[in-house]
Amino acid sequence: MQAKVDELKSLIEVSIIINSTNELDELIALVMEKAQSVMKAEASSVMLLNEEQNILECKFALGEVGDQIKNTMQLKLGEGIAGWVAMHGKPQIVPDVSRDPRFASKVDNSTGFQTRSILAAPLMVKDKIIGVAEVINHIDGKAFDEDDLELFSTFCRQVAMAIENARMFQVKLEKQKLEQQLEAAKFIQQSFLPKAFPNSPEKNFAVAGKSLPAASIGGDFFDIIEFDDHTLGIALGDVTGKGIPAALYMARLVSEFRIFTKIYRYPSQVLKALNEVLVDRSFRGMFVTFQYGLLNTESGEFIYANAGHIPFIWMNNQTHHIELLKGAKSVPLGILSNIPLNEKKVQLNKGDWLVSITDGIIEAKNKVGQLYSMNRTLDNLSKNGKTVDQLVESLIKDVQEFASGMQQYDDLTILALKWQGLNDVRF
Repeated sequence: MQAKVDELKSLIEVSIIINSTNELDELIALVMEKAQSVMKAEASSVMLLNEEQNILECKFALGEVGDQIKNTMQLKLGEGIAGWVAMHGKPQIVPDVSRDPRFASKVDNSTGFQTRSILAAPLMVKDKIIGVAEVINHIDGKAFDEDDLELFSTFCRQVAMAIENARMFQVKLEKQKLEQQLEAAKFIQQSFLPKAFPNSPEKNFAVAGKSLPAASIGGDFFDIIEFDDHTLGIALGDVTGKGIPAALYMARLVSEFRIFTKIYRYPSQVLKALNEVLVDRSFRGMFVTFQYGLLNTESGEFIYANAGHIPFIWMNNQTHHIELLKGAKSVPLGILSNIPLNEKKVQLNKGDWLVSITDGIIEAKNKVGQLYSMNRTLDNLSKNGKTVDQLVESLIKDVQEFASGMQQYDDLTILALKWQGLNDVRF
């Protein structure tokens, strides 16, 4: 009766240990120290299953050679007593290892330790093997018996539960860390986008933009640069892919773009310089579609170059016609060196619009697999009576309503510019 009380007390103590820490190595050590003491064994070990390599790896070992085999001993499934238990999912009593052909003597041979008897039990979670625990050599020289096996199996069920809980906690912790890092990355990435849009004192132009990444961070970006009292630069790009790699690529790209705009005057010069840098530092086949234009805010002359991006959309207030400014398009940046980059000019009329978007807009899908498309984009943009802010918000909202109930697979970005000239101040 006293022995049963002691066993129950030990199991209660193990339960307390399990709830005391979520650190996997510490938890296994505490539980196995208790198990080895209760089982009156000379040594103990825990081997966890590496599912990718289909082997057992020793994660914990107590005893005179424990430090030698911890994190070094490995067994294939079916190899040794532990390998057999992992393969068959059944606990085993081995009273005399010298008479059991399953015993693998390589640990004894390499360490000088003498294994006489083994008690091994599987570590299982929801009928799935995650490892094997063993106690080795009863300290009084006796063989382990069925009562020992029953008690040790109970210990192992608790060990398995503790390991699984610790792993789940670690996954949750890593997820929280990643979310915190992504939130920080999102904040940093947003700092690359314009914090405020230029304001024309003469009210001869207005500009606005918005970018919604598909993940926490993305690869779309836009930039607006005031060079002097009458020159405004607008740029928009779309880095291939999304998430952290695209965001890092974008951050470097924006920094270098701003440097080159201070060195070179015209869009084609800036894009050529940017392309050579990206080609020299190419990373895993990543590239960017990019377009950049300069507006003379006094005359309405717009000079632009396009590297593989959706053309600027020109809404002509005089003819009430919408067209894509094609003709200056080249291949994306970061693929080939010395690509041809031509410039084009267009003369804006008072009240004309220039709009730039990324393909996340036109390729957004609804529940039946239809694309939002360029036609829907142009139809939305053609509606009158909008300020630049209203136009940007209207298009984003329409795309989101169209794709309602669907996951956003790509970043959504729009940049809108309206040129009103010097005489008409309506915005």
